[in-house]
Amino acid sequence: MLDRAAITVAISLCPEEAVCYLARVYSTLVVFNPPEFLKTSIGSRVLIHSLGYPDNPESAHICKQLMDEFGFDAETFPAFAIQGLATIAAIFPCDRQDLAIDFELNQKLDIAPTSLIDIQSRVEDGGQSAWLVQLKETYFLQEPIYDVLPPMHIATGDIWLPQHRLHLEDFGTALGRDILSTKV
Repeated sequence: MLDRAAITVAISLCPEEAVCYLARVYSTLVVFNPPEFLKTSIGSRVLIHSLGYPDNPESAHICKQLMDEFGFDAETFPAFAIQGLATIAAIFPCDRQDLAIDFELNQKLDIAPTSLIDIQSRVEDGGQSAWLVQLKETYFLQEPIYDVLPPMHIATGDIWLPQHRLHLEDFGTALGRDILSTKV
């Protein structure tokens, strides 16, 4: 199990985006500067990891409303936990030369609404490489893997590999854990 976990990646998302991807509201992630191996990882598993809940009162209110809508709260969908699994269906680059094409793609690909703003600002500001990762077979774990702290400086939408033995164990546990496909 640990060998398989070693080649599995996690993606950290804010709680409200993690719920929406696992519940299949959205199916396409925007990933910036993905590692080279990810670009050829069609069919591979991705662990969906939730980051902390927002501190900003307005963002916290919106997050709470969305979590309530899906029947979750901070106890049933904890921060810094592996919440579910997905399979990479496709991965391809955004056309950074023509953002209008990317916006048109957005209408067909179910991208989280905040991602388009992020694409535009990151492409304009830093010349980052933006890729679209389509997910399929998304499932909630029956019980999250608690207290999984990602590497330093991980923001929503960042992909990461296990960093140490505890991460390997958490990844292995997540891959072996029962899934709950009917949570929402």
